[in-house]
Amino acid sequence: MPENQGFRKNFKKFSKPKPNIIVEDSPVLNAFQAYRAELDAKHDRHERIVKLSRDITIESKRIIFHLHSIESNKNNRQKVLQEAEQRLQKLININFKAVAKELHGQDPYQFRSAYSPGLQEFIEAYSFYEYFKWSDNEKQGLSDWHTIQKQMQYSDEVEVEIEKKQESLEEPATLAEAVNTPPNEEVKALEPVKFEFFMDPTEYVLGISDLTGELMRRCVNSLGCGETNECVETCKALQNLYTCYISLRVQRCRELSRKVYTMRQSVIKAENVCYNVKVRGGEAAKWGSVFDNKPGDDIDEGFF
Repeated sequence: MPENQGFRKNFKKFSKPKPNIIVEDSPVLNAFQAYRAELDAKHDRHERIVKLSRDITIESKRIIFHLHSIESNKNNRQKVLQEAEQRLQKLININFKAVAKELHGQDPYQFRSAYSPGLQEFIEAYSFYEYFKWSDNEKQGLSDWHTIQKQMQYSDEVEVEIEKKQESLEEPATLAEAVNTPPNEEVKALEPVKFEFFMDPTEYVLGISDLTGELMRRCVNSLGCGETNECVETCKALQNLYTCYISLRVQRCRELSRKVYTMRQSVIKAENVCYNVKVRGGEAAKWGSVFDNKPGDDIDEGFF
């Protein structure tokens, strides 16, 4: 009896598998092709929204930087505010309108991560602009998210295919006339469509929390310009915002807790500036390097 006879018998069983024939009309294959097209469209829309959000972020940062150039010595307050308002309206009418078009008919929460950075930066710039605009008016405060939402209502004309019916009162008498009768034509027409950009209240709250960092910078810059009263007013605004945010107690929003901690650091820095202004008086503007230290560091007040 030859050796490895069983191995030879089993070896014959393991032959090359026959290639599977793909049926193009298979319902399973058609379903997965539809899923692929839907996912590709979603990813492409996400990338387009990310690019639009990046443009909004860049322009909002430029507006904030432009608002920091307001100084009472230069008497440029109205000019800077007017230019900032025009640039903010341009963002609303062009950039956010493009994002609203992409989100029209879609679930905005699926694309929230795509437009969230740009929206928060825009709210920060918009609230910083309103802080300068209504600083002299105690009755007027920052706009809520409903007010900003009303400004983001849009209407545009979209091409819609309309079936144009043939106007014939008499029915065809013979079969030949029925065959020769042209079918109904599809005509593209423009119809007005109304849509809006969804202003998420959570994004609004997170955007306002970023305002405290700009107010802290404004407080320090005001000290360098010798505007000590501006330092005190800015510090009071920071304290009011921080008081409101620590009363929220939202444990599920991790990003908010992180921003509240950053807000506390900004309040401490602003309070440190005002403390030195009150203690040192007019000479505080001469030694701004002391404010670069951390709040926990010991500052020797007998240095001078």
